[in-house]
Amino acid sequence: MKRSLFLSLALATLLQASEIGELLHKLKSAPVTKAQNADAHIAKLYAQMATDKLYPDITIFGSMEHYTNDTNLRPVPPPEANRLMAAHRPLPFAQNIQRIGAKFSMPIFVKSIFTLRKKAAYVAQAARLKAKLDLLHNEALLVGAYARLNYLNELTKALQARKRALSKTKEAIEIKVQSGRAAPIALDKITNVLGSIDIALLNAQSDIEKTASLIEALVGTRPKAIAAIEQKSDLATDTIFALKPLQSEEKAARKELQANKEQFLPKLVAEGSYTHSYANKDAIFGKAVDRGYGYAALKLVIPLSKSDFTDIQIAKARLLRSDAELAKKRMELVAQAKALQEQLRLNEKAQKLAAQQVVSQKNLLRYAKTALAVGRMDEEEYLRYEVALLEAQTKLAQTRLQKWQILAQLAVIYGNDLERIVQ
Repeated sequence: MKRSLFLSLALATLLQASEIGELLHKLKSAPVTKAQNADAHIAKLYAQMATDKLYPDITIFGSMEHYTNDTNLRPVPPPEANRLMAAHRPLPFAQNIQRIGAKFSMPIFVKSIFTLRKKAAYVAQAARLKAKLDLLHNEALLVGAYARLNYLNELTKALQARKRALSKTKEAIEIKVQSGRAAPIALDKITNVLGSIDIALLNAQSDIEKTASLIEALVGTRPKAIAAIEQKSDLATDTIFALKPLQSEEKAARKELQANKEQFLPKLVAEGSYTHSYANKDAIFGKAVDRGYGYAALKLVIPLSKSDFTDIQIAKARLLRSDAELAKKRMELVAQAKALQEQLRLNEKAQKLAAQQVVSQKNLLRYAKTALAVGRMDEEEYLRYEVALLEAQTKLAQTRLQKWQILAQLAVIYGNDLERIVQ
Protein backbone atom coordinates (compact mmCIF):
# COMPACT_ATOMS: atom_id res chain seq x y z
CA MET A 1 0.00 0.00 0.00
CA LYS A 2 2.82 2.41 0.94
CA ARG A 3 4.74 1.49 -2.21
CA SER A 4 1.65 2.18 -4.37
CA LEU A 5 1.07 5.54 -2.67
CA PHE A 6 4.74 6.47 -3.15
CA LEU A 7 4.59 5.62 -6.86
CA SER A 8 1.40 7.67 -7.31
CA LEU A 9 2.97 10.69 -5.62
CA ALA A 10 6.16 10.31 -7.68
CA LEU A 11 4.14 10.11 -10.90
CA ALA A 12 2.11 13.18 -9.96
CA THR A 13 5.32 15.10 -9.22
CA LEU A 14 6.82 14.06 -12.56
CA LEU A 15 3.71 15.16 -14.45
CA GLN A 16 3.75 18.53 -12.71
CA ALA A 17 7.47 19.06 -13.34
CA SER A 18 7.04 18.41 -17.06
CA GLU A 19 4.00 20.63 -17.50
CA ILE A 20 5.99 23.67 -18.64
CA GLY A 21 7.64 21.42 -21.23
CA GLU A 22 4.21 20.26 -22.42
CA LEU A 23 3.01 23.86 -22.69
CA LEU A 24 6.08 24.83 -24.71
CA HIS A 25 5.53 21.83 -26.97
CA LYS A 26 1.88 22.81 -27.50
CA LEU A 27 2.96 26.32 -28.40
CA LYS A 28 4.80 24.99 -31.47
CA SER A 29 1.49 23.80 -32.96
CA ALA A 30 -0.71 26.57 -31.56
CA PRO A 31 -2.67 28.85 -33.97
CA VAL A 32 -0.39 31.81 -33.24
CA THR A 33 2.62 29.77 -34.38
CA LYS A 34 0.79 28.38 -37.41
CA ALA A 35 -0.04 31.94 -38.50
CA GLN A 36 3.63 32.94 -38.20
CA ASN A 37 4.70 29.87 -40.20
CA ALA A 38 2.08 30.67 -42.83
CA ASP A 39 3.64 34.11 -43.32
CA ALA A 40 7.03 32.45 -43.82
CA HIS A 41 5.51 30.03 -46.33
CA ILE A 42 3.93 32.91 -48.26
CA ALA A 43 7.33 34.60 -48.47
CA LYS A 44 8.80 31.34 -49.77
CA LEU A 45 6.14 31.24 -52.50
CA TYR A 46 7.02 34.81 -53.51
CA ALA A 47 10.60 33.62 -53.87
CA GLN A 48 9.33 30.85 -56.13
CA MET A 49 7.61 33.49 -58.27
CA ALA A 50 11.02 35.02 -58.98
CA THR A 51 12.22 31.64 -60.27
CA ASP A 52 9.04 31.24 -62.33
CA LYS A 53 10.09 34.20 -64.46
CA LEU A 54 12.77 32.00 -66.04
CA TYR A 55 10.10 29.71 -67.51
CA PRO A 56 8.19 30.39 -70.77
CA ASP A 57 5.12 32.57 -70.48
CA ILE A 58 2.52 30.85 -72.72
CA THR A 59 -0.93 32.19 -73.59
CA ILE A 60 -3.58 30.22 -75.49
CA PHE A 61 -6.47 32.22 -76.87
CA GLY A 62 -9.61 31.97 -78.98
CA SER A 63 -11.97 34.67 -80.23
CA MET A 64 -15.04 35.39 -82.37
CA GLU A 65 -14.75 38.82 -84.01
CA HIS A 66 -17.14 40.98 -86.03
CA TYR A 67 -15.99 43.98 -88.04
CA THR A 68 -18.05 46.69 -89.76
CA ASN A 69 -15.87 46.33 -92.85
CA ASP A 70 -14.02 43.43 -94.39
CA THR A 71 -10.84 42.75 -92.46
CA ASN A 72 -7.90 40.48 -93.19
CA LEU A 73 -7.55 37.16 -91.42
CA ARG A 74 -3.81 37.62 -91.62
CA PRO A 75 -1.44 40.09 -93.32
CA VAL A 76 -1.43 39.60 -97.12
CA PRO A 77 1.25 41.39 -99.22
CA PRO A 78 0.18 42.61 -102.71
CA PRO A 79 2.14 39.96 -104.70
CA GLU A 80 0.41 37.17 -102.79
CA ALA A 81 -2.97 38.82 -103.23
CA ASN A 82 -2.44 39.00 -107.03
CA ARG A 83 -1.50 35.33 -107.20
CA LEU A 84 -4.56 34.27 -105.19
CA MET A 85 -6.93 36.30 -107.34
CA ALA A 86 -5.36 34.99 -110.58
CA ALA A 87 -5.89 31.44 -109.34
CA HIS A 88 -9.48 32.27 -108.28
CA ARG A 89 -8.64 31.38 -104.73
CA PRO A 90 -10.32 33.23 -101.87
CA LEU A 91 -8.57 36.14 -100.26
CA PRO A 92 -8.30 36.05 -96.43
CA PHE A 93 -10.78 38.87 -95.79
CA ALA A 94 -14.12 38.74 -93.95
CA GLN A 95 -16.36 40.56 -91.52
CA ASN A 96 -16.92 37.62 -89.13
CA ILE A 97 -13.70 35.91 -88.12
CA GLN A 98 -12.96 33.12 -85.68
CA ARG A 99 -9.42 32.83 -84.32
CA ILE A 100 -7.50 30.35 -82.19
CA GLY A 101 -3.84 30.41 -81.35
CA ALA A 102 -1.02 30.70 -78.87
CA LYS A 103 1.86 33.00 -78.09
CA PHE A 104 4.88 32.72 -75.86
CA SER A 105 7.80 34.70 -74.50
CA MET A 106 10.82 33.47 -72.60
CA PRO A 107 13.92 35.18 -71.21
CA ILE A 108 17.08 33.63 -72.63
CA PHE A 109 19.38 35.88 -70.64
CA VAL A 110 18.11 38.56 -68.27
CA LYS A 111 20.72 39.09 -65.60
CA SER A 112 18.44 40.94 -63.20
CA ILE A 113 16.14 37.91 -62.91
CA PHE A 114 18.92 35.82 -61.37
CA THR A 115 19.74 38.62 -58.94
CA LEU A 116 16.08 39.03 -58.01
CA ARG A 117 15.92 35.30 -57.32
CA LYS A 118 18.68 35.73 -54.75
CA LYS A 119 16.90 38.77 -53.29
CA ALA A 120 13.66 36.80 -52.99
CA ALA A 121 15.53 33.94 -51.32
CA TYR A 122 16.91 36.36 -48.72
CA VAL A 123 13.42 37.81 -48.16
CA ALA A 124 12.04 34.29 -47.64
CA GLN A 125 14.92 33.52 -45.28
CA ALA A 126 14.20 36.70 -43.31
CA ALA A 127 10.53 35.72 -43.02
CA ARG A 128 11.46 32.23 -41.81
CA LEU A 129 13.88 33.64 -39.24
CA LYS A 130 11.26 36.22 -38.17
CA ALA A 131 8.74 33.40 -37.63
CA LYS A 132 11.26 31.56 -35.44
CA LEU A 133 12.06 34.76 -33.55
CA ASP A 134 8.33 35.33 -32.96
CA LEU A 135 8.08 31.78 -31.63
CA LEU A 136 10.97 32.48 -29.26
CA HIS A 137 9.22 35.67 -28.09
CA ASN A 138 6.06 33.67 -27.41
CA GLU A 139 8.07 31.01 -25.58
CA ALA A 140 9.56 33.76 -23.43
CA LEU A 141 6.06 35.09 -22.73
CA LEU A 142 4.89 31.59 -21.82
CA VAL A 143 7.82 30.87 -19.50
CA GLY A 144 7.51 34.34 -17.96
CA ALA A 145 3.81 33.80 -17.35
CA TYR A 146 4.35 30.35 -15.89
CA ALA A 147 7.14 31.70 -13.66
CA ARG A 148 4.76 34.42 -12.50
CA LEU A 149 2.22 31.73 -11.60
CA ASN A 150 4.97 30.13 -9.51
CA TYR A 151 5.64 33.46 -7.82
CA LEU A 152 1.95 34.04 -7.12
CA ASN A 153 1.60 30.48 -5.86
CA GLU A 154 4.52 30.96 -3.44
CA LEU A 155 3.10 34.33 -2.38
CA THR A 156 -0.32 32.76 -1.77
CA LYS A 157 1.20 29.98 0.35
CA ALA A 158 3.19 32.53 2.38
CA LEU A 159 0.10 34.68 2.91
CA GLN A 160 -1.98 31.66 3.95
CA ALA A 161 0.74 30.53 6.36
CA ARG A 162 0.90 33.97 7.96
CA LYS A 163 -2.90 34.08 8.10
CA ARG A 164 -3.02 30.74 9.92
CA ALA A 165 -0.32 31.84 12.36
CA LEU A 166 -1.98 35.19 13.02
CA SER A 167 -5.38 33.56 13.44
CA LYS A 168 -3.99 31.40 16.23
CA THR A 169 -2.35 34.45 17.78
CA LYS A 170 -5.66 36.29 17.48
CA GLU A 171 -7.40 33.52 19.40
CA ALA A 172 -4.83 33.82 22.19
CA ILE A 173 -5.20 37.60 22.28
CA GLU A 174 -8.99 37.31 22.41
CA ILE A 175 -8.63 35.23 25.55
CA LYS A 176 -6.31 37.85 27.04
CA VAL A 177 -8.72 40.67 26.16
CA GLN A 178 -11.66 38.80 27.68
CA SER A 179 -9.68 38.17 30.86
CA GLY A 180 -8.51 41.77 31.02
CA ARG A 181 -4.81 40.93 30.54
CA ALA A 182 -4.65 42.80 27.20
CA ALA A 183 -6.19 45.98 25.83
CA PRO A 184 -8.87 45.63 23.10
CA ILE A 185 -6.68 47.68 20.72
CA ALA A 186 -4.29 44.70 20.47
CA LEU A 187 -7.13 42.72 18.92
CA ASP A 188 -7.87 45.55 16.50
CA LYS A 189 -4.24 45.65 15.35
CA ILE A 190 -4.07 41.97 14.52
CA THR A 191 -7.50 42.08 12.88
CA ASN A 192 -6.28 44.93 10.69
CA VAL A 193 -3.24 42.88 9.58
CA LEU A 194 -5.45 39.87 8.85
CA GLY A 195 -7.65 42.11 6.71
CA SER A 196 -4.62 43.26 4.76
CA ILE A 197 -3.62 39.64 4.17
CA ASP A 198 -7.10 38.82 2.89
CA ILE A 199 -6.88 41.70 0.42
CA ALA A 200 -3.44 40.52 -0.69
CA LEU A 201 -4.81 36.99 -1.19
CA LEU A 202 -7.64 38.32 -3.36
CA ASN A 203 -5.19 40.38 -5.43
CA ALA A 204 -2.95 37.34 -5.86
CA GLN A 205 -5.92 35.24 -7.00
CA SER A 206 -6.89 37.94 -9.49
CA ASP A 207 -3.32 38.02 -10.84
CA ILE A 208 -3.34 34.23 -11.13
CA GLU A 209 -6.47 34.39 -13.28
CA LYS A 210 -4.98 37.07 -15.53
CA THR A 211 -1.72 35.19 -15.94
CA ALA A 212 -3.44 31.87 -16.57
CA SER A 213 -5.62 33.52 -19.23
CA LEU A 214 -2.45 34.77 -20.96
CA ILE A 215 -1.14 31.19 -21.13
CA GLU A 216 -4.52 30.01 -22.39
CA ALA A 217 -4.44 32.67 -25.13
CA LEU A 218 -1.05 31.35 -26.29
CA VAL A 219 -1.57 27.57 -26.18
CA GLY A 220 -5.34 27.11 -25.78
CA THR A 221 -5.20 25.46 -22.33
CA ARG A 222 -4.62 26.55 -18.77
CA PRO A 223 -1.97 24.97 -16.54
CA LYS A 224 -3.38 21.97 -14.71
CA ALA A 225 -1.05 22.54 -11.75
CA ILE A 226 1.64 25.04 -10.82
CA ALA A 227 5.04 23.38 -10.41
CA ALA A 228 8.48 24.84 -9.87
CA ILE A 229 10.51 25.44 -13.05
CA GLU A 230 13.95 23.90 -13.27
CA GLN A 231 16.79 24.66 -15.67
CA LYS A 232 18.00 21.46 -17.35
CA SER A 233 20.64 22.90 -19.69
CA ASP A 234 22.70 26.05 -20.19
CA LEU A 235 22.03 28.81 -22.68
CA ALA A 236 24.03 28.79 -25.91
CA THR A 237 25.45 32.29 -26.32
CA ASP A 238 27.56 31.90 -29.47
CA THR A 239 25.39 33.94 -31.84
CA ILE A 240 23.01 36.84 -31.45
CA PHE A 241 20.11 35.17 -33.24
CA ALA A 242 17.79 38.18 -32.94
CA LEU A 243 19.97 39.96 -35.54
CA LYS A 244 19.57 37.29 -38.21
CA PRO A 245 16.24 38.48 -39.70
CA LEU A 246 17.69 41.99 -40.13
CA GLN A 247 20.88 40.55 -41.63
CA SER A 248 18.84 38.69 -44.24
CA GLU A 249 16.81 41.82 -44.96
CA GLU A 250 20.06 43.78 -45.44
CA LYS A 251 21.30 41.17 -47.93
CA ALA A 252 17.97 41.38 -49.77
CA ALA A 253 18.28 45.19 -49.98
CA ARG A 254 21.79 44.80 -51.39
CA LYS A 255 20.54 42.40 -54.07
CA GLU A 256 17.69 44.78 -54.90
CA LEU A 257 20.21 47.54 -55.60
CA GLN A 258 22.25 45.17 -57.78
CA ALA A 259 19.14 44.11 -59.71
CA ASN A 260 18.17 47.73 -60.38
CA LYS A 261 21.63 48.43 -61.78
CA GLU A 262 21.35 45.35 -64.00
CA GLN A 263 18.21 46.75 -65.60
CA PHE A 264 20.56 48.62 -67.97
CA LEU A 265 22.22 45.44 -69.21
CA PRO A 266 21.06 44.03 -72.59
CA LYS A 267 18.33 41.41 -72.36
CA LEU A 268 17.99 38.45 -74.72
CA VAL A 269 14.37 37.35 -75.07
CA ALA A 270 12.68 34.74 -77.28
CA GLU A 271 9.10 35.21 -78.30
CA GLY A 272 6.66 33.94 -80.89
CA SER A 273 3.04 33.34 -81.74
CA TYR A 274 0.77 31.36 -84.04
CA THR A 275 -2.81 32.25 -84.97
CA HIS A 276 -5.23 30.21 -87.07
CA SER A 277 -8.16 32.27 -88.38
CA TYR A 278 -11.38 31.06 -90.06
CA ALA A 279 -14.23 32.82 -91.89
CA ASN A 280 -17.36 31.31 -93.50
CA LYS A 281 -17.32 33.57 -96.55
CA ASP A 282 -14.58 35.67 -98.00
CA ALA A 283 -15.13 39.20 -99.26
CA ILE A 284 -14.80 38.49 -103.00
CA PHE A 285 -15.63 34.89 -103.88
CA GLY A 286 -17.96 34.13 -100.98
CA LYS A 287 -16.11 30.98 -100.06
CA ALA A 288 -15.04 29.72 -96.66
CA VAL A 289 -11.45 30.56 -95.92
CA ASP A 290 -8.96 29.75 -93.16
CA ARG A 291 -5.40 30.83 -92.74
CA GLY A 292 -2.57 30.23 -90.29
CA TYR A 293 0.00 32.84 -89.38
CA GLY A 294 2.87 32.78 -86.97
CA TYR A 295 6.32 34.01 -86.15
CA ALA A 296 9.31 33.37 -83.86
CA ALA A 297 11.92 35.92 -82.84
CA LEU A 298 15.04 36.29 -80.76
CA LYS A 299 15.23 39.87 -79.49
CA LEU A 300 18.08 41.81 -77.96
CA VAL A 301 16.62 44.58 -75.83
CA ILE A 302 18.61 47.45 -74.31
CA PRO A 303 16.33 49.36 -71.91
CA LEU A 304 16.92 53.08 -71.41
CA SER A 305 14.48 54.62 -68.95
CA LYS A 306 14.87 57.57 -66.62
CA SER A 307 12.72 55.82 -64.02
CA ASP A 308 15.36 53.07 -63.77
CA PHE A 309 17.86 55.66 -62.49
CA THR A 310 15.35 56.73 -59.84
CA ASP A 311 14.82 53.07 -58.86
CA ILE A 312 18.57 52.80 -58.25
CA GLN A 313 18.51 55.83 -55.94
CA ILE A 314 15.56 54.40 -54.03
CA ALA A 315 17.33 51.05 -53.68
CA LYS A 316 20.45 52.82 -52.38
CA ALA A 317 18.39 54.68 -49.79
CA ARG A 318 16.74 51.42 -48.67
CA LEU A 319 20.12 49.74 -48.34
CA LEU A 320 21.45 52.64 -46.25
CA ARG A 321 18.41 52.44 -44.00
CA SER A 322 18.78 48.66 -43.68
CA ASP A 323 22.48 49.01 -42.79
CA ALA A 324 21.67 51.66 -40.19
CA GLU A 325 18.88 49.58 -38.63
CA LEU A 326 21.15 46.54 -38.48
CA ALA A 327 23.97 48.50 -36.83
CA LYS A 328 21.54 50.12 -34.36
CA LYS A 329 19.94 46.79 -33.46
CA ARG A 330 23.33 45.13 -33.03
CA MET A 331 24.44 47.79 -30.55
CA GLU A 332 21.17 47.52 -28.64
CA LEU A 333 21.24 43.72 -28.42
CA VAL A 334 24.91 43.54 -27.42
CA ALA A 335 24.32 46.06 -24.63
CA GLN A 336 21.09 44.35 -23.56
CA ALA A 337 22.71 40.90 -23.52
CA LYS A 338 25.61 42.13 -21.37
CA ALA A 339 23.22 43.80 -18.94
CA LEU A 340 21.00 40.70 -18.70
CA GLN A 341 23.95 38.39 -18.13
CA GLU A 342 25.15 40.64 -15.32
CA GLN A 343 21.62 40.75 -13.88
CA LEU A 344 21.51 36.94 -14.02
CA ARG A 345 24.79 36.72 -12.11
CA LEU A 346 23.55 39.17 -9.47
CA ASN A 347 20.20 37.39 -9.30
CA GLU A 348 21.94 34.17 -8.30
CA LYS A 349 23.52 35.98 -5.35
CA ALA A 350 20.23 37.71 -4.53
CA GLN A 351 18.41 34.36 -4.38
CA LYS A 352 20.94 32.98 -1.89
CA LEU A 353 20.70 36.09 0.27
CA ALA A 354 16.89 36.09 0.09
CA ALA A 355 16.76 32.42 1.11
CA GLN A 356 19.06 33.15 4.07
CA GLN A 357 16.85 36.09 5.00
CA VAL A 358 13.76 33.84 5.07
CA VAL A 359 15.53 31.39 7.40
CA SER A 360 16.66 34.26 9.63
CA GLN A 361 13.18 35.82 9.78
CA LYS A 362 11.62 32.46 10.63
CA ASN A 363 13.99 32.10 13.57
CA LEU A 364 13.30 35.66 14.71
CA LEU A 365 9.54 35.06 14.45
CA ARG A 366 9.87 31.93 16.54
CA TYR A 367 11.62 33.94 19.26
CA ALA A 368 9.00 36.71 18.93
CA LYS A 369 6.17 34.23 19.51
CA THR A 370 7.84 33.03 22.66
CA ALA A 371 8.44 36.61 23.83
CA LEU A 372 4.80 37.50 23.13
CA ALA A 373 3.59 34.47 25.05
CA VAL A 374 5.60 35.35 28.18
CA GLY A 375 4.75 39.05 27.96
CA ARG A 376 8.22 40.37 27.05
CA MET A 377 6.93 41.74 23.74
CA ASP A 378 3.77 43.61 22.83
CA GLU A 379 1.48 42.70 19.97
CA GLU A 380 2.53 45.59 17.70
CA GLU A 381 6.21 44.59 17.84
CA TYR A 382 5.30 40.94 17.25
CA LEU A 383 3.29 41.86 14.16
CA ARG A 384 6.39 43.52 12.71
CA TYR A 385 8.15 40.14 12.80
CA GLU A 386 5.20 38.49 11.02
CA VAL A 387 5.26 41.17 8.30
CA ALA A 388 9.05 40.94 8.01
CA LEU A 389 8.86 37.20 7.33
CA LEU A 390 6.16 37.74 4.73
CA GLU A 391 8.27 40.39 3.04
CA ALA A 392 11.32 38.09 3.04
CA GLN A 393 9.30 35.23 1.52
CA THR A 394 7.88 37.60 -1.09
CA LYS A 395 11.38 38.87 -1.93
CA LEU A 396 12.63 35.30 -2.40
CA ALA A 397 9.73 34.49 -4.73
CA GLN A 398 10.37 37.70 -6.68
CA THR A 399 14.06 36.88 -7.21
CA ARG A 400 13.08 33.44 -8.56
CA LEU A 401 10.60 35.07 -10.92
CA GLN A 402 13.23 37.57 -12.07
CA LYS A 403 15.65 34.75 -12.90
CA TRP A 404 13.22 33.21 -15.40
CA GLN A 405 12.30 36.58 -16.84
CA ILE A 406 15.99 37.35 -17.45
CA LEU A 407 16.71 33.86 -18.78
CA ALA A 408 13.74 34.07 -21.17
CA GLN A 409 14.96 37.38 -22.59
CA LEU A 410 18.45 35.98 -23.11
CA ALA A 411 16.97 32.92 -24.82
CA VAL A 412 15.28 35.19 -27.37
CA ILE A 413 18.43 37.21 -28.03
CA TYR A 414 20.61 34.13 -28.52
CA GLY A 415 17.96 32.01 -30.27
CA ASN A 416 17.62 29.28 -27.64
CA ASP A 417 14.55 27.04 -27.69
CA LEU A 418 13.26 27.26 -24.12
CA GLU A 419 11.80 23.76 -24.38
CA ARG A 420 15.44 22.59 -24.34
CA ILE A 421 16.35 24.84 -21.41
CA VAL A 422 13.55 24.40 -18.89
CA GLN A 423 11.50 21.61 -17.40
